[in-house]
Amino acid sequence: MRQISYLVPLLMMLLISCYKESYTNATIIKNCTGTYLKVLDKEYLVCGSISNGTFENGQAVLVSFKLTKECATSTAIPATCFMLYPNDGLVNIIDIKKL
Repeated sequence: MRQISYLVPLLMMLLISCYKESYTNATIIKNCTGTYLKVLDKEYLVCGSISNGTFENGQAVLVSFKLTKECATSTAIPATCFMLYPNDGLVNIIDIKKL
């Protein structure tokens, strides 16, 4: 039984070390309502801002993201924007790279 207690943490460390982030092709969409990621035929509102702001509207990227139900930071529409933009959910970006 003692051998099993040593084996479990070893297996856990092995599984964690093998985890790799998966990246998806996406397109950046920016307008006055916020920043969106277009993945296939769905558009997701980005919670917060994209890392360094060097991404332009319509730019193709590789992105690793996580769907979320609520944004930790405010994604309020600016008072000067009178446009509604439908989306398919909210995402937090883990990592993003230019193509």
